[in-house]
Amino acid sequence: MNIFGRPRNTGGGGGNQPARARQAAPDAAQAILKLRGTVETLDKREAHIGTKITAQTTEAKAKLAKKDKKGALICMKRKKMFENEITKIQGARLTLEQQMLALENAAMNMQTFGAMNEGKQALKAARGGMDADTIGDTMDDIREEMDEADAIATALGAPLDDALEDDDELLAELNMMEQDDLEDKLLNPPSVPTSTPVGAAEDILDLPDAPTSQVVVDGDVEDDELAALRELEASMMAAELPPGECRRAGAASVLGAPLRAGPRAVAGMSTRKLGAM
Repeated sequence: MNIFGRPRNTGGGGGNQPARARQAAPDAAQAILKLRGTVETLDKREAHIGTKITAQTTEAKAKLAKKDKKGALICMKRKKMFENEITKIQGARLTLEQQMLALENAAMNMQTFGAMNEGKQALKAARGGMDADTIGDTMDDIREEMDEADAIATALGAPLDDALEDDDELLAELNMMEQDDLEDKLLNPPSVPTSTPVGAAEDILDLPDAPTSQVVVDGDVEDDELAALRELEASMMAAELPPGECRRAGAASVLGAPLRAGPRAVAGMSTRKLGAM
């Protein structure tokens, strides 16, 4: 019998173990929020204690000015106590910050793992039970079926008569036909027409009409060929006419020379004509 009224642990386990098992584990996000709240509380307490340290320092200086060394010593002891408390608060806050960082990393790792696991499941579902061996067997089957299809097409396209495959005989027959056509062309040439059809000459030669008036040469300057032609004409006339007529013809030729050639050209032409006479 337990005199304190507490049930004894039997069966190797405490009476409150099922309650602990039923208690759900805290969420990481909630734990991080609680740790942050605790850190803020510690910051406020540190600021409050810092105010007390300042007050004790001021009081110690005042008592020291009044020559109350004992009172000043007590104030310095309180200040030292408050400083130790601030050191503890800072240590506790550092521990809480480390726990927050560890929980944040754990939450991030769990989120990353969950995303990777979900991606794996999606990839597995998209693969649909395929593997490298199955794909290799399928590709081999496709190749065999294609080879079989080619063999069937070749067999269906092969001629039934083996004589159709004799190309030498066919080439020899073509050469004989070409030789016969050449001999026919040589022995029976095409007839040549003896008369010109009406309008054929006009179609073949399309010449301009002959001029009916004097040809006028365009241009302001007479070229050397025209001058030489006139000089030859004058010399021939001089050779055919009597001496008196030659002089008149030479003078007429000189007078008939174009004025555009210039005085020197006319003088030279007259001298040549008179020398010829």
